[in-house]
This record gives sequence, C-alpha cells and structure tokens, in this order.
Amino acid sequence: MSAPHVSASSVLPPAVPRLVRTTCPYCAVQCNFDLHIENNLPVKITPTKECPVAHGTVCKKGLAALSDLRHPERLTTPMLRKNGQLVPVGWAEAMAYVREALTPMLAANPDAVGVYGSGSLTNEKTYLLGKFARLALKTANIDYNGRYCMASASTALNRTVGYDRGLGFPLSDMGTSDLILLVGANIAETLPPIMQYLKAAKDRGALVYAIDPRATTTAKVAGKHLGIRPGSDGVLALGLLHLMKQWGKIRPTATAHGLTGVLWQADDYPPARVAHECGIPESEFMALAHAYAGATKPLILTGRGAEQHAHGTDTVHALLNLAFLTGHFGKPGGGYGTLTGQGNGQGGREHGQKTDQLPGARSLRDPRHRAEIAALWGCAPADLPQPGKSAQELLNACGSEIEALIVLGSNPVVSAAGAGFVTERLRALKHLIVIDFLPSETAQLATLVLPGSMWCEEEGTTTNLEGRVQRRRKAITAPGAAREDWRILCNLAHAVGRPHGFEYATFRDLQDEFFRVTRGGKADYSGLSAERLDRASAQWPVPHAAGPDTPYAYAPTYPTADGLATLHVPTLPAFTASPRSLTLTTGRLGNQYQSGTQTRRNAGLRAENTAQMHPDTARQHGLKAGDAVTLKTAHGSTTLPVSLTPGIRPDTVFLPFHWPETANLLTDPHTLDPHSKMPAFKATPVTLHPAHAVANEPANEPMRGVGQPVMR
Repeated sequence: MSAPHVSASSVLPPAVPRLVRTTCPYCAVQCNFDLHIENNLPVKITPTKECPVAHGTVCKKGLAALSDLRHPERLTTPMLRKNGQLVPVGWAEAMAYVREALTPMLAANPDAVGVYGSGSLTNEKTYLLGKFARLALKTANIDYNGRYCMASASTALNRTVGYDRGLGFPLSDMGTSDLILLVGANIAETLPPIMQYLKAAKDRGALVYAIDPRATTTAKVAGKHLGIRPGSDGVLALGLLHLMKQWGKIRPTATAHGLTGVLWQADDYPPARVAHECGIPESEFMALAHAYAGATKPLILTGRGAEQHAHGTDTVHALLNLAFLTGHFGKPGGGYGTLTGQGNGQGGREHGQKTDQLPGARSLRDPRHRAEIAALWGCAPADLPQPGKSAQELLNACGSEIEALIVLGSNPVVSAAGAGFVTERLRALKHLIVIDFLPSETAQLATLVLPGSMWCEEEGTTTNLEGRVQRRRKAITAPGAAREDWRILCNLAHAVGRPHGFEYATFRDLQDEFFRVTRGGKADYSGLSAERLDRASAQWPVPHAAGPDTPYAYAPTYPTADGLATLHVPTLPAFTASPRSLTLTTGRLGNQYQSGTQTRRNAGLRAENTAQMHPDTARQHGLKAGDAVTLKTAHGSTTLPVSLTPGIRPDTVFLPFHWPETANLLTDPHTLDPHSKMPAFKATPVTLHPAHAVANEPANEPMRGVGQPVMR
C-alpha cells in the first residue's frame, strides 16, 4: 500500500534550536543562565559567565529547575471544588464562579476579600497585584509572604535612613572587607553563589565570623563560629557598641539624630552581661570585639536568624547603630546589609503588595503619594484604601473578618507561623482562590485553583538582593489551559465587573506602565526599559533613561524629611530561660527552598526532614540517631526522626520548614514584632518526648496543628 500524499505546504519544518537567557527561579542572587530550547521544550541549562552577580556559577537548585517544568502534577486547567472534590472546569465556568462568589462581597464590604502575594513574583506582577487589590477589589487587606522574609530588616532600614535596599552596595564589595559578621545568615545553603565573595575576602586575609546557634556549613567555611543563644543577636550588638564607646571607636556624625540615647543604653551591656545572655564564653565575645575595633572595613550582614523574632526590628536597629556610630555604614566594603532570601524578595517589597505600600516604595499613608498614584490610575485619592492587615494578621482573620482570599504564588499552609491554626482558618473561608502552577498544600484546600505560569513561561523583571534589576525572558508557552499570571489577574478584574485599568493588549503595555508609575518614588525604575536591560542590569534608583544607575544607595543625604538618619534605641527582651529549657529554631536546608512546593517534588533535590539536636541533648532525653521524637510547643506538635548535630547548642533544637508536617506547626501565629509584624519563627520554647512514650500516653483532645492538611 502506497503512502498517503502529503502536500509540501502542510509539513511544518522542525523548530530551530535556540537559546534564551533568563534568571533562576530560586534565591535572591538571581543567577543568569541560558535555556537551550528544542521543540518548545527546554532541554538544558548552561550557566553564563556574563552574569553580573554569579559569574558563571549556578547552585544545584538552579541546575535542577528544568524538572519542575515537566512535573506530572503540573496544573494545566482550572479546578473547581464540587461535592468536596476539585474537578477540572473551563475558564468560563471558573470566571463565572469568581463573579458569583466575589461580586456580592465587594458590594457589601470589600475588606472581607483578602489578597495574599509572594516574594517570588516578578516586579510587574507585584505591581499588578497591588493595583488589582486596591483598584478592582478596593480592599485594604493585601499582604504577602515576604512579611516572613526580611520585613524586620526592611522596617529598621526605613525607620533609620528612609528607605530599604537590602544591600546598598554591590556584592563584589564583600571581597574588600577585612571583617565580615554573618549574623544568622547561612549563605552556603541559602545563597550559595555568594560564597565566592566570602572566599575572596578570606583570600585577602579577612576574618569571617558566622554568628549562629548552629555550626552551619557557612560556619565551617567562615572559620570563626560564635554559637550564640537564639534571639540574642541584639544583645551582642549592644555589647560591641559598649566596648567601642569604651575604646574610643565612636566616630562623631552630623548625619543622624538619636546618638545620645543609643550610646547611653549601651552602657548597660558590659561584657559579662552579654556573655551570660548570649550564652557564650566572655573570652569569645572579647575576641570578636577586638576584631571589630581593629577592622577598617567591617561588614555586618544579617539573615533570617537575627530577624525572624518578635523583636527582630529592634535587633537590626542595634546592629545598624553599631555600624553607624563606628563610622562604617554606607561605606564601600563595610557597614551593614541584609541578605534577602526569596527570588524577588527585594522587588517584591517595593511595588505595592505590602499592605502599607504603593508602587516605587511609596507609602499608602502619605497623602502626596496617594495623590500621585491615584492620578496615574485614574481614580480619586480617597478611593485608595488605607493600609490593612499584615500577612499573619490577614491569615489569622480568615473565616471571620476575611470571608474570601485570593492567593498568588504562595503556600501559607506550610510557610506561615502556626501552620495548623492557619490551615483551620483557611478551611473556614467561604472562598479560597489559589493561582499556582503546582498543587501546593494551600491549593489543595482551595475552592478554585487557577493554573498559572512558571518562571520561563512569562516576561518580566526581578530585582536581586543588591537592588539589581534584571530581565526575565519568556522561553516557552505555558502548557494546556494554563495562563500567564498577569493575564489571570486581568481576567479576575473583568470577572468582578471592574475592568478599568486591566485592559493591557500586551505584556509590554503592562511593563511600560509599571516602569512609568515608579517615577519619583524611592524605588525609581522609570529610567529602565526592556531594551536597556538587554544591554545591562541596573541597580535602582534609575530615574533617567540615559543616566547611570546607583550601585551605592546609602550615602547621605538620606530620603528623609531633613536628609538625616534617625537612630532608634532598641527594646530587647530580658533573658529568662532556665538552664534545662530548650528552644526551637527553624531554617532552610541547602537542597530545599521555602515551602518546598517545587523542591520536594524534584528527585534531584533530596533532603531529610529531621529534628537536629546536640548528642548530649538526645542522650538526656533517651534518644539516639534515627529515633522518632515528638516535639511539643504551646501551638502544636510533630513527630520526626532525630539527627545528631554536634555543632548545635545543647539548648537548641533545629527543624527545617520545607515540609507541611514540621516546623511551622510549632511556631506562634499570634506574637508579632510590633514594628514589622514578623512572627517569632526563630525562638519557640519546646519540649521533647520519645515517640514511643507519647504513643503510650492516654488519648486526649488532639492538639491543633498536628499532621498534614488534606483536601476538603
């Protein structure tokens, strides 16, 4: 039988292989790499030495990112809950559900609808989400998971110098420092490409201290480890300031208010008190103090270990005061910086998804800022709501004040403090609408799931931890009926009958509007364009298309009312722990990322979910490696195998937070930093019980927060 005739015009030529340069979907270093595309599928990742930050290095998570794109659980169609089950539906039915569910609420009480965003969103999506909440929904209640990242450092920087760019200098400056204090920052596992700068500093003879309750991978590379008690970082800073004052190392400055009160407070923190409260030998503290006093370019870098406390903002104030009063703040190679964690954690907190913020890092409380944005959005300033609830407050209010919640790119069932309590609150909602690309634990609770886009399926920009704006380029199209997230937000605005301002013909229209709207803000991106970013990245502010960017952000004068900084006297808790008490602290593992929605599914990124404790602690509780231990706090319990970690403090237990059945079941959802609204993730009183002993106890009312959430 002869082959059927096929006309030449009906045969499609094979797709030409191509390269697309883009940014990694993971941490805030935002490494660049090339995607090799064949037949609309990426087949390989190649790091590029042209990356302005990583210079050709990409960590294991970035190199494994292609597996996420092909995962069999990828969401490709809307899913609507019917008879207790999520079932596939078309977009028309999904939008009809949105219209019927939300329109009556918005007419009666817009603040009953909440919006919860993410530090992983591009700048354009961050901007659009804030605009959507305030213009289409008219709700005050929008916030995002970046509240759990570096909100305390961001708040302290804003209160001190008027704005927040986590690192006010290029990362390459680290290599010129002669003393680096990594305060609660495990960069070898959380920001691996930065290790090249740490090693460059060491090669030049710098001392590097890892200040952390655990002897982490970073501590081993650093060479100096100070194993302080969780939450005592601020006391350490006050003790250092005390000695700098005694030793004549304070540098007079006319660029700041508040010097007298800060220096008086330091008088109360002599070395003996600091050693006692930090739980370290006084000799080790004195060695650190002498190193700081003798350094010409000391650099303090904080991570979440110092910041994720109910007094995190005050801790950062204490460290900022030390850098400022010794004359190092804002100087190349020295001073202070905070290491943003999430991929677009910096840009994600600048352009409007924070509850108190408008684009360009403007304040929603400032009448002038409200008027500027209202004019650009075509509404009256009075139409813009005032600030609403912060992230944890928003989640805690679900099912009561909040009746419907829209979640974009976040998984609070795992990442929020008091995850068991938060799960109960989400279950109590009338409507939970989740936009995501994989079925996270939060999506499994939803009434409607909308399939969104992944990192290489959309255009946009991201801003790394040094304020460097880079282009993310679309390489492939989203599969099935999945849509780009920005289009979904516009679809939602149309569904609730408020399309004005959400009628972009192309993504470029949205991007150009975003750049334009930041003009005049503290985080001014208005001099940027896709074409300029094709030529080179740029560190904000960038107010002029033909002008330079701003590698160094923290030189006086500051963007404050009088151009001066304001130093704040920190309020720190008194040390009250008993000798036998245990403290739970939480954090990340090198092979996992955030709530684990992607990395837990990636076969190339295996990691063990264990309770890490000192061998002496395990022995005192009748435990050995591999035994199951039940950990209990006032907020929940969980059971995990024990791993023995000689480098951790005997009074500290560490849990990773990447799994739904672990760390955040035990953390406190109600105690928040009064300034940043950060929960107290890093220091929770905990008790240990061998699991066999717990199993033999009489049955009681089950504690909230035990176990993994299941689909409604």
